[in-house]
Amino acid sequence: MSGYLLANAGPIETGRSVTEPPSEPIDRRRFNTSERVALYLAADGHCSRCGDPLEPGWHGDHVTPYSAGGPTDVINGQALCPECNLKKGNTVANDAREWQTHARDLFLSQPKRDFMVAATPGAGKTWFSLALAKLLIEEGTVQRIAVVVPTDALRQQWADVAEQVGISLMPVSCPDDYEKDGYHGCVVTYAQAARGVGAQLLRRITRRPTIAILDEIHHAGESRAWGDGLTDALEHAVHRIALTGTPWRKDSTSPIPFVTYDANGKVKVDYAYEYGTAVSDGVCRRIEFHAYDGEAKWADCGKISSSALGSNLAEIDVSAVLDTVLQPNQPWMPALLAQADRALDELRIEVPDAGGLVVAHEMYHARAYAEILKHVTGQEPTIVLSDDPDAKGHIERFRDSTSKWLVAVRMVSEGVDIKRLAVGVYATKIRTPLFFRQVVGRFVRVRKDEEFNARLYIPAVPALMDHAREIEEELRHQLAVEFERERKAREDAGYGQGAFDFERQPLSATEATFDRAILNGDEVTPEEVDRAVAWCRSNGIPATYATNVARGHRSMEQNGVEVISPEAVPVVAIPRHRRERMLRGEVDTLAGKVAYRMGMPKKDFNYWLRKEGFPPRAKATIEDLERIQQFLVKRLGEL
Repeated sequence: MSGYLLANAGPIETGRSVTEPPSEPIDRRRFNTSERVALYLAADGHCSRCGDPLEPGWHGDHVTPYSAGGPTDVINGQALCPECNLKKGNTVANDAREWQTHARDLFLSQPKRDFMVAATPGAGKTWFSLALAKLLIEEGTVQRIAVVVPTDALRQQWADVAEQVGISLMPVSCPDDYEKDGYHGCVVTYAQAARGVGAQLLRRITRRPTIAILDEIHHAGESRAWGDGLTDALEHAVHRIALTGTPWRKDSTSPIPFVTYDANGKVKVDYAYEYGTAVSDGVCRRIEFHAYDGEAKWADCGKISSSALGSNLAEIDVSAVLDTVLQPNQPWMPALLAQADRALDELRIEVPDAGGLVVAHEMYHARAYAEILKHVTGQEPTIVLSDDPDAKGHIERFRDSTSKWLVAVRMVSEGVDIKRLAVGVYATKIRTPLFFRQVVGRFVRVRKDEEFNARLYIPAVPALMDHAREIEEELRHQLAVEFERERKAREDAGYGQGAFDFERQPLSATEATFDRAILNGDEVTPEEVDRAVAWCRSNGIPATYATNVARGHRSMEQNGVEVISPEAVPVVAIPRHRRERMLRGEVDTLAGKVAYRMGMPKKDFNYWLRKEGFPPRAKATIEDLERIQQFLVKRLGEL
């Protein structure tokens, strides 16, 4: 059996001396530990706005926003609970990220009618496009904004973000909403925009200079009628900004309007911002992929077959194995849900409102998984199903609560913004790269003052493992990407969802079993992970960090540092060139986080780092990189 864990773990302090921080103060955005203590004491442990007791995860807030020149000093600070800080709506959270500024400048330098942006989920596509629309309105280039989104829930979400940007959009629920007085424009779904009265009204209002924003534009290809209808409805728009989280390949059966393709059939983008870059910049959270294997047995037309999830099977057999292990009455799913819940409990020690999401394949699966979780946790999970008229309300209430688990069938796979999601279970047969990345996107959104890896539990089938490795590859090669500024083209794994064969009967499945881990392309054994868990617990550290610790132990042993542990497990030597590549990736990620917290562009930060006595990273030896790593770890702890 072969299960895997894909991750990109952070550095572990090795105990070596580090370079002292600069004597002169550095302009920074975040309050350091001593300042946070002072803010907490000054507020007597209570929120400075609502007066409620401050709980772990409270926010250190600038009274005068940092973006408005407010200093990061206790005289300009206050202790707020997360709810009050979000309600305050300060402009710090809305400062343009570096990629958003680059994309905006690119558009303004060559203002094409159709402009395509591919940015990883959680990077801020919504804010980017709305800020650009506001700028064009202020310049007089356009007079109206028309936003097209995939789902009803996203209409309200886009309108809410628009208010934060400084524009008012009406989520359309009736014909009068398209041109309502007092609004800069409207938000509609693809279904509304592509047919009937909605298409006619959009065509009419876009005769005035209008910018159209098409969120996750691949949805326009769900049917040929939608594509044709959207083309007609937005024919007169001055600019059409298309957004996507994952580029796709051309489908001749359902063409997508307003986009072009390269010679290989892959959609052309004008600006791309990938997951690896977003993690390096501190814009998105890292995610670990925990893949679990198991044995399944099923009967097909009277013939009994069995196989492991990780086996190299024909497509129909992969579907059969998944049909079996995802059955709620088999031991595989209960074991996996229990493991995921343990991980969530460990994380909630430090992040009390951290939540989990189970993406189910069928509605009856979702209900059964919820019952299993209720038995495991003693709490009633939130269930979101398409046939529930209050599905949107369930999502909003879960987002604003501190409850543990949300169980859904596809409905939370795209666009829904629940930043507290940290642990996920991928319990669906869908194996397309686009859907997989949409699910991953639910867990990578970051909040202030949080430093942890998200975790997604997946079946160890080859297609899903390939998708996870592709995401991991983006992280591993981020440093090379920054130097070369060209991404290596990757072919999507064209796996589809197998149809259920009603002659096939799932018979039995074993419990989910973990076999090994892949970290930056290097295998980590279950023994190493077990040893790291034991070390964490013996040192009072949540076991959710065991992946990082296992990797750190290996690195320390390579450098001759003794690791005291309940068990001694031999570690296979890593070739020097592989260790150097891993270390470069870690240093680059740390540099991005420290630069972000200091409020400094990365190019200026690299210059500052050289002034501190370190060589250019491209010429640095392993020993140089280790010194830089230790310096940045210490600096990060001070910010």
